[in-house]
Order: sequence, then C-alpha cells, then structure tokens
Amino acid sequence: MALRICLVVYIIIHIILCVLIYLGIRSRVLRFSEQLFPIIVMVPFAGMLLAVVADYYSRFHKSGTREISLEELHLGLEDLRLSHAEGDSDDSLVIPLEEAMSINDAETRRQLMLEILHRDPDEYLALLQEARLDEDIEVSHYASTAMMELQREYELDMQKAEREYNANPDSKEKLDIFMRTLKQYISSGLIDENVLFVYNRRYSELLQDKIKMNPDDMFCFAEAVDNCLALGEYAGAEEYANRMIEKWPSEEDAWFAKLKIYRSINNGKGIQHIIEEIKRRRLYLSPEGKATLRFWDPSVTFESAEVDEVV
Repeated sequence: MALRICLVVYIIIHIILCVLIYLGIRSRVLRFSEQLFPIIVMVPFAGMLLAVVADYYSRFHKSGTREISLEELHLGLEDLRLSHAEGDSDDSLVIPLEEAMSINDAETRRQLMLEILHRDPDEYLALLQEARLDEDIEVSHYASTAMMELQREYELDMQKAEREYNANPDSKEKLDIFMRTLKQYISSGLIDENVLFVYNRRYSELLQDKIKMNPDDMFCFAEAVDNCLALGEYAGAEEYANRMIEKWPSEEDAWFAKLKIYRSINNGKGIQHIIEEIKRRRLYLSPEGKATLRFWDPSVTFESAEVDEVV
C-alpha cells in the first residue's frame, strides 16, 4: 500500500514538473528545443536530467560546437566577415549566408535563423533546407519551423487563387494569378514528389485553359512543353512543340522546344534533324540561341554582323 502511494505521488510530481518544463520551453525561460519534451515525459528522472544538461549547453552556447580547423571549413580568414551594416540600427549580421552556416558557432547560426525568420524566408529556401539537417537542435528547429510556415503560406495563397478563379473562370486576370501562384509553389521545392505530380497535372489543365483563351501566346506553349516533360508525357510535349513550329516557324523558341524534347529522350537523330533545320532555315538567333546551337554543333558559323557572344 505504501509503495502504491509513493508511486502515485511520484507520478503526480512528474506530471507537475513536465507541465512546468513545457511552460518554460514555450516562454523561452528554458533554452533547449521542445523536441526534447517527449523524451522528458516518457523517461522519468533520466528525462529531467537530460533537460538540465540540454538547458546548460543551450544557455552557455555550447550546443552544436566542436573544434574544427580553418582548413576543414574551406574558408579564409578574410571570408569570416562578421560586421554590422553601416547606419543599421537593428544590428543585423552582414555575412554571406552560406558561409555563416559553416561557421563553428551555434549562436551565430541561431541568430542567422532568427534573422531569416524575421525577413523573407522564401529568399533563403535552399539555405533553410540545409539548416534543417544542422546538428544544432535549435538551428534545425528554426529552419523546420520556417519551412512549415512557408508551405502553409503557399497553400493558403494557392487555395485563395483557385477559389477566385473557379468563381470567375472567364477572367484572364484570375487565371494568370492562379497560374503564377501555382507555378511558384511547384518551383519552391517544398512539395513532396508524389504531391508534386498532382500539382503539375493541375498546372497542365490551367495551361490548356490559357491556350484556349489566348491561342497566340507562345510562352504558354513553351510552358506546356516543360510541364509535360516534368510529368513524363513526351507525346504531349511533342504535340505542343509541333504546334509551336506550325504557328511560329521562324521563332527559335519553337525549334529549341522540340530540341529539348529530343534531348530528354536521348534521341540523337532528332537532335541532329532540328539542328539541320535551324541552319537550313537561317533563323534569326538570340545570343543564347547561338550558344545553344554551338553547343550541339561546334562547327556552326554565323555572319560576322550577327555574331553576339554570351557574356
């Protein structure tokens, strides 16, 4: 009976301590990440001891640090530029972001994450994806939080744009907004591969709507080719490219769209055919077009007055 009473009292004390620890984490009185909280709850005594150790390391900036040589960082002393922007009252760090993530200082990396969270995380998505795997728990937590918030904002913007387009299916403006929002989300790198296929399929439907609404928009045809390639629908991509060549036979984009398809399916004869057609038709080529043609056929030459080098 006495053992049972002691056990009940211990459990009550453990629950009270867990609640206090949780409140401490949320209010930032305790410095370690709330990702440790499940361990504290599930492992009595040892979990509390872990909390004490984690708080000590986080409070005194020891978490996520280890001795490392300058050679391992692949950074020169001149690259470790921790300074303050002139005339900037918010004491923002002025440092190349990629280099900051490599610096052997957990506090600097955490401050960098907070800077990103207070600015525009969308601009630093690649860095956030890297930081999500950081060995420092707080840096990883900040990066994961920022990416989840970005994804939530993309989803909300896309849902809003879709609702407005569905309510006004004949509105070119609403269609353009929906397409732009969806394309940005697809290109963000935040979408799971399986879900990405669904969104690319939806984007394909919107491109068809846009082409029906404006059949003379060559950009939409080019986008449709790229989207079909992303979906692995090579026959559909070739159909759009053929329609481009039929409508705009003197435009390089039409021929290079077909070239892109042949490159994707490793059709060497098709690539050679497109190159010969471009040369035979003497198409006007932009500097980028000439560079592309030279890539596939280094022997190609242009009129001296037409030669433009890509800078």
